[in-house]
Amino acid sequence: MEKVCSERQPQPYHNGRMRWSQVLGVCVVLEDSADQLAVLSHIMVEPRTNQKQGEWQEDHLDKMDRDRQYVREVIGRAVSELRARQLYCSLLQDVQEEAAGRAALHDVITRAEDGFRRTDQLQKHLQNVHQQGSLDLQRREELAAVLQDSLQEVKERTSREGRYVGSSGQLLLFQTNKLNSRAQTTLENRNALLLIQLEEEQRNHQVSITFLKEQQRMLGERLEELMGRYEEALEEKQEELGSLKTRRTQNLLLLKELAQKYRESEQVVIQDRVEKENLRRRREYEELQKHAATKIQAWWRGCAVRRGPLKRGKTKESKKKTKKKKKT
Repeated sequence: MEKVCSERQPQPYHNGRMRWSQVLGVCVVLEDSADQLAVLSHIMVEPRTNQKQGEWQEDHLDKMDRDRQYVREVIGRAVSELRARQLYCSLLQDVQEEAAGRAALHDVITRAEDGFRRTDQLQKHLQNVHQQGSLDLQRREELAAVLQDSLQEVKERTSREGRYVGSSGQLLLFQTNKLNSRAQTTLENRNALLLIQLEEEQRNHQVSITFLKEQQRMLGERLEELMGRYEEALEEKQEELGSLKTRRTQNLLLLKELAQKYRESEQVVIQDRVEKENLRRRREYEELQKHAATKIQAWWRGCAVRRGPLKRGKTKESKKKTKKKKKT
């Protein structure tokens, strides 16, 4: 607790405690405030004992008295702590608790006001719903009366339609019986005609069966004849196929021989071309050598021709020098 208080209050010294002069000054101020509260309590007691006040005033005065007593207790604890420890942590704690209580009370009042407003809204909504329900009930009663009238009209109409349907049904039944008797006579005549047609169809069916059997016999003979021809043609084709296969093998062998000959001749041609190419390159190389030798000889001859007079002059000088040496 001391650590928390030292963090919150000013620290004039390194140990976090107040000076004794400051402590005495604060204690004097707090004790003066306590004395003024005591005087206020005596002032407030006299009108309460001498005069009759309303309930609201009494509640208000009781609340003021409780607040005064609470403040005196807080001041007393703060003065005791200042004198004992030179700190006022209890005062800060009481202030924080009072602030928290006031915040909680403010929240409660806010929620209560919201509840009152919500209640007023719900009451208004309930009144509107009640009015709307009464209007709906009135409309439903009117609609029920209209439906009752409509039901009465429908019943009368149904009775009239029932009588009409009964009379028309009897007439329709008579007409139906008459039509049925005519239809029965027509069906009997049609049945006799169908019996005659059925006998004729049976005779035609018997004739068709005889004709189809004859056609089946003829087609069987034709099929046997065609099968014989098919087998003969098949044998001929198989023989032709065998001869074609033999001819094909012979042609393949001949083709292989020709391919071998072609490869050999192609190899000979390639070798001949290579030899001719080598011979051509050799001749070109020899011609280049001859040409180069000719150029070298021409160059050497030119050099020899250009150096000829120089050598003659040198030989004359060398002869003169030898003569001088001999004379000496």
